[in-house]
This record gives sequence, C-alpha cells and structure tokens, in this order.
Amino acid sequence: MAYKNILIMAGCAVIAAAAQAQVTIDIDAQQRGPKVSPMLYGIFYEDINHAADGGIYAELIRNRSFEDGPRYGAPADLQGWSTYAAAPSQLTMRLIQPTKKTPLLNSVQHNALELDIKATAAMPVCLVNEGYWGINAVQGRTYRLTFWAKTLKYQGTVKATLCSKDGAQLYAETTVSAFPAVKAKGWTKYEATLTADGNDPQAQFAFVFDGVGQVQLDVVSLFPPTFKNRENGMRPDLANMLWQMHPKFMRFPGGCFVEGQESPDNAFRWERTIGPIEEREGHWNVNWGYRTTDGLGYHEYLQLAEDLGAKPLYVVNVGLWHGGMTPYDSIQPWIDECMNAIEYANGPVTSKYGALRAKNGHPEPFGLEYLEVGNENNQPDPRQQSDHYYERYEQFYKAIRAKYPEMKIIGNVVAWGDDNPKWTSKLPVDLLDEHYYRSPDWFAAAFHKYDSYDRRGPKVYVGEYAVTNGFGLLGNMNAALGEAVYMMGIENNSDVVALASYAPIFVNENDARWRPDMIRFSSSRVMGTPSYYVQQLMPQHIGTQVVKVSQTDPYKDKARKSLTPKQSRVGYGTWNTRASFDTDKEVDFVYGDWRKEGNTVRQTGRKEATLCIGKDIISSDHYIYKYRARKDEGAEGFLLIFNYVDDKNYCWLNFGGWGNTRHAIEQISNGGKLQTVEKRGRVEQGRWYDVTLQVAGDSVKAWLDNELVFDTVLKRDVTKGIFSSATIDDATGELIVKVVNTGDEATTASLNLKNFAPGCARVVRLAANDGMEENTLSAPTTIHPVEQLLSPEKDSVLLDVPPYSLNIVRIKRAKAE
Repeated sequence: MAYKNILIMAGCAVIAAAAQAQVTIDIDAQQRGPKVSPMLYGIFYEDINHAADGGIYAELIRNRSFEDGPRYGAPADLQGWSTYAAAPSQLTMRLIQPTKKTPLLNSVQHNALELDIKATAAMPVCLVNEGYWGINAVQGRTYRLTFWAKTLKYQGTVKATLCSKDGAQLYAETTVSAFPAVKAKGWTKYEATLTADGNDPQAQFAFVFDGVGQVQLDVVSLFPPTFKNRENGMRPDLANMLWQMHPKFMRFPGGCFVEGQESPDNAFRWERTIGPIEEREGHWNVNWGYRTTDGLGYHEYLQLAEDLGAKPLYVVNVGLWHGGMTPYDSIQPWIDECMNAIEYANGPVTSKYGALRAKNGHPEPFGLEYLEVGNENNQPDPRQQSDHYYERYEQFYKAIRAKYPEMKIIGNVVAWGDDNPKWTSKLPVDLLDEHYYRSPDWFAAAFHKYDSYDRRGPKVYVGEYAVTNGFGLLGNMNAALGEAVYMMGIENNSDVVALASYAPIFVNENDARWRPDMIRFSSSRVMGTPSYYVQQLMPQHIGTQVVKVSQTDPYKDKARKSLTPKQSRVGYGTWNTRASFDTDKEVDFVYGDWRKEGNTVRQTGRKEATLCIGKDIISSDHYIYKYRARKDEGAEGFLLIFNYVDDKNYCWLNFGGWGNTRHAIEQISNGGKLQTVEKRGRVEQGRWYDVTLQVAGDSVKAWLDNELVFDTVLKRDVTKGIFSSATIDDATGELIVKVVNTGDEATTASLNLKNFAPGCARVVRLAANDGMEENTLSAPTTIHPVEQLLSPEKDSVLLDVPPYSLNIVRIKRAKAE
C-alpha cells in the first residue's frame, strides 16, 4: 500500500538577511594585525580537462607522434588524422612499429605513419589533421611547421596547408622545400612556415601530396606564435590570463597527475619530459582519461613560472600511484629522481643536470624554493593512495635538507573528509598542504577558520580549494563570493597561511572531466568565471599588513523569518545507487533514470543527486509525510526529499550515505549543500523501510521503521550578509578595504577612518544580478570587474554595496598641507 499522507509542508530555502540598513565599518590605521605573506597568492596547475595538450601548450596537431589510443591499454590508433582522395586507392595509411629492417625515428617513438601514395598534380591527395577540436586560423598569423619523414622512392612534392573543415576554403599554403631530401636514406627533419589569410576557429591542417611512392611520417608539429615567443611554448591568450593574476608561485604538475594510475610509468617522470619533442615518449594521463605528449614538460613548467614572475613549487612522487606503490623501504629511486629534479632546476652548469638545463637553453638556475613531498598521500585509509606517509616523508626530508637546507618543504595532511586536518608527526615540516572542495556557504562560514590556529606550528599552504558544490553549471557568482570571503579570512591570518592556490585552472569545453574550473576555452575563445576574477582581483589589491576592522551588524536584532517556504513538494532521490519508492501519486522526473511501474517509482541508473518530485503542492509549514523506500543496488542508501521549491532549493533525508555508513539531514540552498545533522547508520539492500517525517516550522523529526533517528532544527544560513577586511600598503601608503555582500539586497557601508586622512579613493567592483549568474564563452563578460571613483569625506568614505558583490576600495592618504 502506498504511503501518501500529506498533512502540511514546509521548505528550507534560506532567506537572506535584509541588507537595506547601513553597515558601519570602523578602521583604525594604527591597529595593525599580522604582516601579509609576500607569497600568499599563487596558481595550481594540473593537466586535467586537456589543460596542456589542446590547452595552454600551444601545439596545434593532435596525435602528432601517432601514439594516442582510445583508452589506456588499447593499441594506438589514428585519432585526429584522416585522408582525402578522389579514389580510395590513391592514398592508404597505416601505423607501423619498429623492426630491425625498418627502425623508427628513435627508441621512444613506438609508432609512425606510413602512406602509400598514387597521386598526380591534377589529382592530389591529402593527409588531414583536425587539431584539438579545430585549429584556430587567424588572418596574418604565421605558423611554424616541423615534421620528420622518411621517403621510399617517393617522386613528387608536398604542400602544407590550412583549410576549412570541408576543404572548400584555403587559408594558407606552402611547398615544403627540399622534400624529399635527395641524399637522405633515413629520417629527415623538415621545416616550413604558413601565414593565414583568413579566419576560421575550426580550420584543419593538411599535407597535400602530388606524387607517387611511399612516405613515413612522425612527430608532425605546428605552432602558432607563443607567449613571450618561447620555442615549444604556451598559447598566449591562456598564458596571459595567468599573467593577469600576478601569481607569486606556480605549483606543478598536479594533483593526481603527479601520481598517475595503474602503473608508475603513468606518473609524471620528469626526466622523460625534457629535451627535443621527438625525444619525449609521452605517457597516459590515466587519471583524467587521455594521453599526454609531455610537450609541456619539467623545463617548460619552470620556464612558464619564470615568465609569469612566479616561484616554482614542484610536487614530487613518493612512490605511490593510484592502484599501486613502491614499498616505503625501497623508495630510493624516487628520492634520486627528486634530487635530480632539484639539481636540474638549481644546480650550477658544472653539475650533471645543471649542464643539461643549460643545454636545453637556460644556463641560469630557475630558483626552485618550494617542494612538496607527495600529493594527498597522508590519508587514514591506505586504499586512498596512502601508505606509511611519514616514513616516506622522512626519507625525502633528510635527503633534501642535507643538500638543499634552504628549500621550503611542504607536507601532506588529510585532504578530504576533515575540515581541520593535523600533522600528526614530530617530524619537522615548513608548510602543510590543506585541500578544501566545499560549498559557497562552507567557505563563507570559514571566514574565521584560521583565527584559532596555533601560531607556533607549521605554516599552512592551502594548495587546493574551490566551490564544487553549488557552483551552478560552469561556476557562478555565489561560488566566487564564498571563495572571496574565505580568502579575506586567509589574508587576516597571514601569519598562519603563507600560500594559497585555487584549483583547478583550465578546461577545454570539448572535454570537461572536472567542474568547475576558473578558465574555460575553445580553440579560439577564452573566458574567466567569476571565481577567476576573484582570483585576479584579490592578489592585485592586497597590502603589506593587516589592519583590524570593526563592523556593526544592523541585522542581528531583526526578526528572523522562517526558513520554510509556504509552498513546496516532497519526493525521492538517490546517489550512485538504484532504489525503489512506493507511491500512487503523480511525479515529475527531475533528474536521473527514473521509471514508474504501477505504484512503484524506480531509479535504474547510478547518477548522483537524482530527483523525482511529487506533483502535489503543499501550502503550509507543518506536516507529516510517510514514505516507503528500498535500496536495490549500489554504494549508498536512498534519499527522501522534502521542502522542495526547485532543483536548487530543497532538503533531503539521507539514509545510508557516505558508502552506507551514515544518516543525515541536508539542506540545499541555491545549489549549495548545508548539513543539519548526521549520525552513524546503514540500510540493508532489498529491504523495504517505512519512514515517517514530521515537520513543524523549522523543527524536523524522522523515524526509520519506528526508530526515531532525527529530532532537530534546520540550520539557518549565517553566511548571507556583509563581510569586511582591510590591509595597508606601507610602500604606497594606500589603505585597501574589501567588502563582500553575499546577500540579495543592496546596502551602503560607511568606512569610518581613524588615524588616516583620506585623499582620493576608488572602488573596483565585481557584481552580479543574481548569485546564480555565470559567464559563458558566448557571453564572457556578463560578470567582470568595473572601477568607480569615490568622494571621501573628512574621515570616512561612503560605499554603495550592491547585492552579490565584491568591492575593493583603495584609499590614498591625503597629502599634508
């Protein structure tokens, strides 16, 4: 029998505090806090979402060495390449592997392309490369082509071209000189340049052959102009987005990319990533689902950091990868690899690896000062890429400190599932790497997180943080503002937090493996999310020392409205699990693979956060509702939805969450998740459960088979409102005040100044019409910074504070008369 009693219903959408009254922010320029860390803001780079190949690494040819395949462990294929000929017999292509009779270019190249050509000048044939979802042809731009070829009795010429996807438009064409090389018996390197006379973001590259014979090709490379004109360099528009952030350090190469997966050969092995591109084997980036050329290698990382004016921060592998490990008492080869990497970066040209660096074009040391030992390898569960971390760390620490005593060494702490991770060893460490992927509300609530940290302990490096719950589709304003408030708290505690970097940076829109990312791009376009602009503005506007502020709260005595809406609905959900629910009511399938058979609604897929909502609307905030639910298959239990307003605002009873280990009530507000209460518990597979929910205003009770599991009150979101902080730049004498409004109503703020006579003032503002608003590639500046002059009074500055806004006020001291 379906349980369908609906007595009264309440919602849990958060109502932002009204923000119409003026906020008073008192600032005494002589009341100083800690010095601001000069290295506070940097960037975290990882090859994820085609951030390197097809991203910031400017190479335009996809599968240039013919080594790519559809998946790890599968044979290489010809992805990215195709042929065009009037008749199929005119041109055939196949991959060849090395033999004693037909060696390839070198030992690291495992495949080459062999072409059998039967063409004429009147009927030429084409070998086409599509690039990474198109090649951006730009009128007037010159492209540099290099490739290796071996010709077998080929008589004819070859042209290099840029053309439209359908071949109808030709944008650039050049005949490759001295092809084929008459005296060459083996592999020969060829070079040419092409200059485009048209624009097409979806152009393709093509070799055009007009002769007869056999040609073998390998390492076909096409580069546009690069950032700072570096050979084998970076895509300028993407690198410029980083440069505009003025990062003080650059962490590389990851992330999970450091560790790899399935095999140590899939980890980042730095010595395999330097030197001429034809001598780089590349490897499978198994963690993120594609092969990498390693064209963006260790040397290029160091060079990019230098070009950005950032200190390099290198993360080393401690002998762990996803799915395997080297025993902790046998990791000397990994330590040697680390020590050699440091010597390459910092050693004199008289050293082995310093000489190699000089040979690769950089005789001066790169100045590596920060090194992290492992990536997220200090988890309590050894199945989570963790094994005897402290024993591994100690061996690395001793070796590094003995030879490089000035190196700042960073250790891992618990990276997920813990809001207050600790270093539980007596081993010395300079910084601890904390990672937080949370909701906007969590970050805003963490404004005071570091106030209570022990000032005598190691410094903190917040190595990875971002809103990953409630960010919208690509990254919304709510996410950016939550992160901004968190960063203000970091600035206030610069005596504890020495470094911080958002993660991750890049996503090619054609292969998004992770969201959100702060810079989104295609072959020709790029845009920053609101989070990008926060990451850009905060470092640009920071002083040298914290100035203490005192802010009045004009809302604390206002009557609090109920959290519950007057109209809402109930329903069902799952998380990575199949489940069934008993109901005779009509329902809407909001998200997931739902099916209704008679009085049973089933989730047949394994998606996360699926939703099936009843059509009946309840118009009160007191009710009792009875559910009947069964877990059918999967890792979790089932979700029972209540207080549903829309797919961004509702609550759920989570029975058997977190791998079927806990029960919880969670509130979803504007897409962000807030946990009300949790306790240990699990549900049995295949068993029907009767659940009774009682809502009385903000009070919630829930019974599971007559056992009272929850008796609680919904949590009020205290993160909507005004946050403020201040620093002073002792070099320029400017006072810098940051004011964030996370709420939905405008206000004004009176910045009352003491021991500081204001001269001119201006505000740099990032604002949105709604917290859910986002930028897109087609509308990249919907949310972007604007600047406005302000008119200070004798000892104050009046500031308009729009809803959903970050406001950075720079106040110059008045000149003495």
